[in-house]
Amino acid sequence: MMQSHLVPLSAEMSVADSPDGHRTGRRWWNARWVVPAALAAGYLLNVLFRLSLVTGQDFPTVNPDEEMYLVMARILAGLPTTEIPGNQIIPSGYSLLISPALRITQDPVYAYHLVMGINALISCLVLPAAFWALRRMHVPRPVSYAVALATVLLPPVVFYSQYAMSDTVLPLLVLLWLIGLHGLLSEGDNARRIRFGLLGAFAAGYSLLTHDRGGVIMALTGVVLVAAMVRAWAPRIATASALAVLAVMFCVKQLITAWLMARIDGARPSQVANAVFQSLENTALLRRTVMRMTGHLWYFMTSTWGLGALALVACVYVVCRRRFTLADRVSAFLMVALLAGVALAGAAGLPPDRRIDTIAYARYLSPLAAAYVLVAVAVLYHLRSRRKVLILGAAACGVTLALTGVLVHMAARELHRSVFVSWGLPDASFLSSLWKAKDNWAAFHAGRTTAVALAVLVAVLLLRLVGGRHRVALACGAVGLALTVFAGVATVAITDHVTKPWISWRHGDATGFLQAAGIRPGDRLVMDSGLRWETRMAMSFEVLDGRVWTRELAKYAPPPAGATVAVLPLGNKSPGEDSWPAAPPGWHLDRDVKAYGYVVWRNG
Repeated sequence: MMQSHLVPLSAEMSVADSPDGHRTGRRWWNARWVVPAALAAGYLLNVLFRLSLVTGQDFPTVNPDEEMYLVMARILAGLPTTEIPGNQIIPSGYSLLISPALRITQDPVYAYHLVMGINALISCLVLPAAFWALRRMHVPRPVSYAVALATVLLPPVVFYSQYAMSDTVLPLLVLLWLIGLHGLLSEGDNARRIRFGLLGAFAAGYSLLTHDRGGVIMALTGVVLVAAMVRAWAPRIATASALAVLAVMFCVKQLITAWLMARIDGARPSQVANAVFQSLENTALLRRTVMRMTGHLWYFMTSTWGLGALALVACVYVVCRRRFTLADRVSAFLMVALLAGVALAGAAGLPPDRRIDTIAYARYLSPLAAAYVLVAVAVLYHLRSRRKVLILGAAACGVTLALTGVLVHMAARELHRSVFVSWGLPDASFLSSLWKAKDNWAAFHAGRTTAVALAVLVAVLLLRLVGGRHRVALACGAVGLALTVFAGVATVAITDHVTKPWISWRHGDATGFLQAAGIRPGDRLVMDSGLRWETRMAMSFEVLDGRVWTRELAKYAPPPAGATVAVLPLGNKSPGEDSWPAAPPGWHLDRDVKAYGYVVWRNG
């Protein structure tokens, strides 16, 4: 049977207490300075690595998400208001973290570089958090460090940190949330459990403040804390303190949203939650929701190379077995419930945009990848029986293959008719690229992706089996190092084949537009609603020291008072003077940019 410390984890145990302690416990890894020095060096190297990946990345490209976060960061930094894409106020916790960048400079390129630097500093904190989580799972220090290095390099962790998006911070918050709640429910003195409870509640609350997915984390946390209070799972002072923090964070989120709405004209709260519940209540959309949920879960299992499926099987096992500790069972339940809850919410809430990545979505479950990979390796470390390792591996393969089969069966027609967008399928594209074929980076291949992901899982299992019962730490350390190399290669390949081409395609909508249109510092820009959508979204951030509006200028809507520049689509109108028949007195044609199909007017 699996050992009772299979899943996150009770009080920390020294390496000398582990099954391999007689070989590793008294060596130099136990010196006080080694772990802090190793973590500091690993953190610094990972920050530099992330910065090298975004060299030359000068502007937001994921529309409208990045611009929404950046506009809120701009206002939180004390800069004048401007138009926000979609007129929706989304959770602003991430915007709060990057707002210092917009206090330092009003040059959009320099400001975006600073945002990428902040992203790197935040995202790389996954390294010490992952090490902490593994140590609480009773994994020796050297193995914990090797696996933590692999975790911080996982493509789902790195990829979204290359953009101004809340997914940068969510993997860290999920890890801290699980560590905190497990510590609250574990044995220990009151002060220690209070600290863990506060950590878990704060991480849950900041998740809500960061993205709508945090609502699932918040709900699960509330359920666990209420149950803990009623059933005395933890000292009531610790549980009450955690509930208080949860309530405070909820109020902070509401207050910041109200504050932003009062400063952005026409803004309204995010409608994501409404869309989720409306879809779930509509029985006509049930098949679509189930299909998408299957696709999201499939993508998660393959993007974690089958390790996510292995951890899922282990967590379900722990939840169903009473002999595990309360903290382990609750933590396992939270991991399973969060996976299912986010997958269901994403499946129901996404719009019908006829894109493949809406069906097999990468982004929403990506913050769980780090936690699931850590648990998977910890499980492999603690299992001493080769038979159990094989059974668990077979179950993980079975889960992944079952999801593949259901996805292909339910979504065959939709996948064939939908649009492939490389940005939405980075991990799947990389895995299928390892299957030698010409179109792997330009098309979706569920079968190839699954086959390569499971090949990686089999390789991990074989490395673990080589260690047998007596060289477990050595084998799991080798697994960690192998995963580190593979994750690094995957991240670099995705950057080269997805991130960089995506950025080059968007140049004309961002800094390229500023240059071609002759937008100068201090300009106040009004754009016709018929102008290219990507350009209009980007300008809400790029015109950082002025402001922007969108109006139906071509349909005789007047420009806002104070606007100094107007941009309209050229269409079939020639010469450019005919593009704006309703131009008010004082406005004149500044230039027409026929290569991009628009004209620029100036006032005065």
